[in-house]
Amino acid sequence: MATTEPLLTEPSSLLPLDTKLAGNTVSDPLEHDGEHGLELSSRDSKVQAQVAVTDVSSGQSSSEENDLSPLNPEPLPVVESPISDVVDLDPTAKSLPTRQDSACYLDEKSAGAPVIDDIEHEDFKDLPGAASADAAILESPTPNVSALIIDLGDVLCNWTAPEALPVSPAMLHRLLKTRFWHEYDSGVITQDECYSRLATQYGLLLSDVAEAFKQAAQSLSPDEEVFGMIRDLKKTYRGSLKVYLMSNIPLPEWKALEMDTRYDWTLFDGFFISAQVGMCKPELGFFRHVLSQINKKPKDIIFVDDNAENILAARSLGIKCLRHKNADGLRQFFHHIFDDGVDRGRQWLQRNAKNMWCVTPEGREVRDNFAQLFLYEAAGDLNLVSLTFYERTWNYYIEKPIDTVEKHPDDIDTTSLAMILLPHDVEKAYSILDEVLLYTNRDGIILTYFDNKRPRIDPAVCVNALRFFYKYGRDDLPALQPTKAWVSDVLFYRAYLDGTYYYPSGDVFLYLFSRLLSANPESDIYRSTCALLRERLQERIGSPGDAVELAMRVIACLDMGLKNDVDLKKLEALQEEDGGWPIGWLCQTGKISLKIGSRGVATALAVKAIEMARKY
Repeated sequence: MATTEPLLTEPSSLLPLDTKLAGNTVSDPLEHDGEHGLELSSRDSKVQAQVAVTDVSSGQSSSEENDLSPLNPEPLPVVESPISDVVDLDPTAKSLPTRQDSACYLDEKSAGAPVIDDIEHEDFKDLPGAASADAAILESPTPNVSALIIDLGDVLCNWTAPEALPVSPAMLHRLLKTRFWHEYDSGVITQDECYSRLATQYGLLLSDVAEAFKQAAQSLSPDEEVFGMIRDLKKTYRGSLKVYLMSNIPLPEWKALEMDTRYDWTLFDGFFISAQVGMCKPELGFFRHVLSQINKKPKDIIFVDDNAENILAARSLGIKCLRHKNADGLRQFFHHIFDDGVDRGRQWLQRNAKNMWCVTPEGREVRDNFAQLFLYEAAGDLNLVSLTFYERTWNYYIEKPIDTVEKHPDDIDTTSLAMILLPHDVEKAYSILDEVLLYTNRDGIILTYFDNKRPRIDPAVCVNALRFFYKYGRDDLPALQPTKAWVSDVLFYRAYLDGTYYYPSGDVFLYLFSRLLSANPESDIYRSTCALLRERLQERIGSPGDAVELAMRVIACLDMGLKNDVDLKKLEALQEEDGGWPIGWLCQTGKISLKIGSRGVATALAVKAIEMARKY
């Protein structure tokens, strides 16, 4: 086999014919943020052992255990039956919440005086979110990737079969898969020898074989979108990113492209051509040769090729790969690799601040308080949302309801979320909590609305209501026992699997349950259900889901000390070119189960999930 040194030079007007034509085919999971965080005490060693708490100021974990996937604490009692009684109440451990306990105080540094929809209210002046957009956006880190190796055919250039080929495109493809063409690609035989053997083997005229390959080579054209992406990467990272071409191509075809001014070969730092190296992809030796020549480790390299066999070989050496299908997919891949997803997500949120309304599957806009509060809980920035503030109970809708002509009553779900997230007078909160207990069904379970004529119950709504009671230290009331028992039974029997009345996905129930437990690690309900919730969350890992479901799943797992890389990777891959995430369905109307979702909620949850995973 003839072997020569690769052409590894400063780019001139050089580059190969396509590989395809030439031989392949034609936060810390437990943040200290009031409602969202955990303050563990040594009072209960079992509870303390189950959660690894990170010191936000130092970034160091106070847990001596490093095996957190899942946590390996002292075993919890096995749940053998549905929870019908909640025990071990400790009323003496309760204390009135202060403003510093509020979930609004996620970051003291970001506290300021945001403008809140022309409503002046003393309690809202110190909410986080007053910092400028520029201060909220992180500086993009230098990428770990230092080299891009890219194929030519059907990646950098495209081929369209000429109409008057002397042999059919199918036959041309067949010729490219022969051992004769492989030898030609490898520089073992000449062009004349290759064409002659192909003509003899398949009973073709030598002139037809030669003409077919000539026309095929002439039909190649550069993919300007892909070249533009490489140009942008080189401009952004200047000398820190090297770009190389690696292609299976015979030497004559390579030389034919040498003077083709349509291709900007100045973007490349070197070229590895099969005919010059004496090896072809997917030979591992070819990849090892390239690694040696560019002096890079596999983990520092990105390889882009359209051929699955070549991708498999590169991956087997530890190289990050993308099987190229189209320019849009490549652009998204480059964003994922070279840009910081959290940074891009935050920028999207800032660009769309106060205009991230929900929509239905048909595109009808829904302006509601609930999704805005949900978004605020995830993003921690009140400047991003538009709310209609209420002095007492809250209404789901900001404008006219979409599924009824009637006046929509205030609801316990939205009210609970507002009381959890926004600072309120304690006496007012107690008064509202007392009112909530006036709205229960015959089983004693908390309703969805402040309206006994609408006796709807939903376990996810009940969990939010319980979060409200626990927030203000009223969780030991006997009247809450039926609601606690019911949500525990829903968890035990997996009654959430097909969603709930107002939530189309069971992941919402598990997410809200995780927020309840993570905020109350010494509580009765934590001790009764934490082991069961971890089990249920593990069952959901890897299940299909939209951006909202995946993000909630990742956050819930981290809240409960479980690592969920499977859904995290899926979530990261969903990020769109503009930096946001696609719409996910948060809730649904009761009458006709009309889904309601928001890109804003999806993006805020995704950013939070990725940030938490990075801190884990």
